Amino acid sequence: MFKKTILTAAAALLISNSPTMAGEITIGMAPNLQTLPIVVASSEGYFNEERIKLKTVRFTSGRRALEALIGGQLDVAFMAEYPVSIASLREQPFGTFTTLSRYTANRMISKASIGFKDPASLTGKKIGTTKGSNTEFFTEALIEKFGIKAEVINVSPPDIVPALARGDIDAGIMFPDFYPAAEKALGADYREYRSDAYIAWFVLSATLEMLNERPDELAGFVRALIKAEAFIKSNPEAAMLALEKASEGLLSKEVIKTKFAEAEYEIGLSNGLLDILETQAKWVVGKGMVKAEPSRELIKKYLATGPMKAVDPSRISLK
Repeated sequence: MFKKTILTAAAALLISNSPTMAGEITIGMAPNLQTLPIVVASSEGYFNEERIKLKTVRFTSGRRALEALIGGQLDVAFMAEYPVSIASLREQPFGTFTTLSRYTANRMISKASIGFKDPASLTGKKIGTTKGSNTEFFTEALIEKFGIKAEVINVSPPDIVPALARGDIDAGIMFPDFYPAAEKALGADYREYRSDAYIAWFVLSATLEMLNERPDELAGFVRALIKAEAFIKSNPEAAMLALEKASEGLLSKEVIKTKFAEAEYEIGLSNGLLDILETQAKWVVGKGMVKAEPSRELIKKYLATGPMKAVDPSRISLK
């Protein structure tokens, strides 16, 4: 069973399908507030110091990035924690080796013209979200909290705002990157509901090849991220400017500044991450999405502590 090999050096080699050469890491991500440590590690030369060259492939969702990772198209992938919980239950070949950030201001977006005041206003309405992502989990959390009886429609991330503007859906729960577009598209009709019912954890996962055959490179990756974390905390304005440049006009200075205050940056592997993964795993199994035993020990096996342990063991707190 591969789950026993994730942190061992004796795993079978996967060299033939490797997408990169030594020293180059292909990563699936996009420059945004959640990936700011990667953006800063690049702009400040921390990856160069570790002799790491990043090749970036953009993905519209973490679920798709994880699928590409498992398929051997990537070395490392960025995602929210939700796809990790599902892939762990399915015992797929990957390992999550660090948290990047947390987002504390998730929201439901709707319109004044439909009488929206809070999620309870949506009984009998249509809610658009991207199934198989953390936004689905947040949607279900709000439905349960408010006792909403609504139709949940699967909509791809870039299509939620247009669907909301057209009236195809009455509310949307989307990735934070799309909040500014929603506010612009809806104008005076824009309404939002913020909730702490769910705090999103954003993480990095790697292939078994990276974990078992290229551990020094992943350790260097982690060192670069830790330097970036310190830079973000001591030089927030410079960090935000780096993101503005990296986004190539997609994120304005004003949007970045607003969203920056809603994010927390911490490189490591903690019980907080393990707790939400366990909660989601139980929810997924309870919904019949995956047939598995959602134990804490199973989930824990997919948190690959090797790279962090090699750099700073104090950043690991998993029980």
